[in-house]
Amino acid sequence: MPHDSPEPWALESEAKVGGQGEAIFAKLPTDFAPVQVSDAEFSAAMTNLWLDMPLRVAASRPTLYVGRRLALASAPLSGEAWQSDLARSYGQFCERCGTPGDCLTLFEDGPLIQADDKRSLALALAVGPALEGVNAEVRAMLDPTRMLAMISIGITVYMALLLAPVPEPVTKGAALVFSAALWGYLGYEFFDLLRAYAQLYEDAPRASTFAELREIGERFGRVIGPNSVRILVIVGTAAIGETAALASRAPKLPGFAQASERVATRTGLGLLETATGAERFIVSVPEGTIRVVLAPHAVAMAARGVAAGSPAPSRGRLLPNGHRAWGSFGGFKSAMGSAGPGNEWHHIVEQTPGNVKRFGGEALQNTENITALDKTLHADVSRLYSSIRYDITGSSTSTVRKWLSSQSYEAQRAFGFLAIKSVQSGIW
Repeated sequence: MPHDSPEPWALESEAKVGGQGEAIFAKLPTDFAPVQVSDAEFSAAMTNLWLDMPLRVAASRPTLYVGRRLALASAPLSGEAWQSDLARSYGQFCERCGTPGDCLTLFEDGPLIQADDKRSLALALAVGPALEGVNAEVRAMLDPTRMLAMISIGITVYMALLLAPVPEPVTKGAALVFSAALWGYLGYEFFDLLRAYAQLYEDAPRASTFAELREIGERFGRVIGPNSVRILVIVGTAAIGETAALASRAPKLPGFAQASERVATRTGLGLLETATGAERFIVSVPEGTIRVVLAPHAVAMAARGVAAGSPAPSRGRLLPNGHRAWGSFGGFKSAMGSAGPGNEWHHIVEQTPGNVKRFGGEALQNTENITALDKTLHADVSRLYSSIRYDITGSSTSTVRKWLSSQSYEAQRAFGFLAIKSVQSGIW
């Protein structure tokens, strides 16, 4: 079978639900790279979203109320002395944020810090640093800590729906659109996010100190990486408010057009059509599968897309490490689409004729070896490979590319990562 032969998604008939058969997408694909959202795009998006929030000013509470909650939490019960230490550290955290008291509203459900409170706090500590660069003028107008509380609690609720031990369909408004949006934005990192949050979900309730919760939150952020954190926060923030909030705001989010284009390549539907046309979104983390039950009008649109050849680009061959490979760069681009505004696709191990002959096309044209780089950075890295650098090669006549060409795949890959990092930091 040719390497680039199509492996299309399938429409199947689900067993009678509500007395009638329903069509579903079987195992929605996740074999595409996540959309890259820069710090500048993130800051601009969050500024716009914050100014558009239904609650423009954080609701204030009487000092007496906050003090009473903290005092109750600080009063150790039998065998629960850690509550006072955790509450005290939490109070100090709120003071450092400039919002003394119960800044993350952890005591709204009672005087003690419960399991879900710990999860929300750990998540807030994970995503909070991403908000530090948001426009200073906006931060002066709003209460950023209150916004952080809304974001972390909202994401905690949505993510819990996706992590049911037995896959349960997500059927409610914003939660369904939230799930579909994360899938469209993150691609193969979608399940990395869910697994990382599952770990946070398990670890946070067992923590008894603020330091432990901070480490759990920071570990979550390290696992999924800063780009996925930015996407999680943007989508979670856009979902705050009325049920239709995320669906109406989504087209204005950074990278949405790119995410929608990639979804359309594989399903015949745009991301927004998939999200709003879905009746159920079913995720199985252990199996690594996603299914969506579609409304009849969405099924008809998808069928027309298939007939018109919309999903024709190959999904490539699934590699043992979970990445997808194609026999040519053309096959990769046809499936993956654009690298995004201001970006270009970059091969970590270069696709030189010599490398193609030595390692084969699939070793080079795959989602592990190809990444999106800023155009300027991409040009600078390419310029480095074409230059003569004695300090790198030990030769005054050979280019970096020629010097590298005789080395192993692993050595070229290691140098490729080093080159990106060194050029980006100005070392080379």
